Amino acid sequence: MEYKYKLDYKTMSKRIREARQHANLTQAALAEKINISTNAIAKLETNLMTTSLQTIMNIANVLTIDINYLLFDETAATKEDTRRDMFLDSLIANLSQKDKDLIIHIINGLKIYSKE
Repeated sequence: MEYKYKLDYKTMSKRIREARQHANLTQAALAEKINISTNAIAKLETNLMTTSLQTIMNIANVLTIDINYLLFDETAATKEDTRRDMFLDSLIANLSQKDKDLIIHIINGLKIYSKE
């Protein structure tokens, strides 16, 4: 049987490393935040081991990235698109809900304005 979804551990490892570096975290800092060993992070980033879905979710939460970015191949997205998305995620990560709502309101207004 041919499966639609397959995990590409090599790509996931690379994306974890890139996202961690983009977040300016060391392997030790990421490991501490998700309560696993630094050695486990090193092995994950070099594709020497796999891990549980819960650990992958924890990594995505700490690095404020979409878990789909780690799990699925995004052949349609360019590296620049991914970097831009990660940058935007990092900008809004620590905003209050009120500020996030304001940004959504502004974006919706821009969409209406650009249609006219």
